Amino acid sequence: MVVIVIAAPPGPLGDRIRRRIARLQDDHGIDCAVELVSDFEAIVNLGVYAVPGLLIDGELKSVGRVPEIHELLDWLGFDSPQLPLGLAE
Repeated sequence: MVVIVIAAPPGPLGDRIRRRIARLQDDHGIDCAVELVSDFEAIVNLGVYAVPGLLIDGELKSVGRVPEIHELLDWLGFDSPQLPLGLAE
């Protein structure tokens, strides 16, 4: 099982990442546990200097932006076509 950590205070950025991960779980059957870290000190300790941050199995993958679906698929080891930005949500 893949462990995905979203490092962000409560709000729309963390929600967008959660929705994208839920979509991947539904569409691709990805077996993952998703953890939200919202405490500022814990976020900094993860190495995230701008929110939202995303870690996959302890490796920092994204900082300061919401990753696109094709990036998430790539980081999770799936081949994915490049999607137009408007179709990413």
